[in-house]
Amino acid sequence: MKKLLLLALIACLGTAADAQFKNTKWKGSLQLENLVDVMFDFKTDTLEALVVADNSTLELMKYSVKDNVLSIQKISGQSDCAESAVAKYKFEMKNNELVLTVVEDECYNRSGVLNNTTWIKQ
Repeated sequence: MKKLLLLALIACLGTAADAQFKNTKWKGSLQLENLVDVMFDFKTDTLEALVVADNSTLELMKYSVKDNVLSIQKISGQSDCAESAVAKYKFEMKNNELVLTVVEDECYNRSGVLNNTTWIKQ
């Protein structure tokens, strides 16, 4: 019985972590060729990075969350990141702000612009 309760608790915690992002939008700025305002639009298991000015898609990614680490993997988009490369970013949320810090990301095009960025919940 204790094992069953422990498994249920672990499942709930995993769901709660994913729920922090599911169906939320976060706005921030990325230093691309110029400073660009970007919206992160989290769906159930995908993340779309959109240019605010024209609502065009920069990148479409799969995401998952575990232990305050956001894992992302490119599906399609403008970066040179390999679709097989899984990136991991530690995240901290407080007062409707999200801060991302690189844990591991072999794609410099992504880590070079995402590391130490702050996003505001919309």
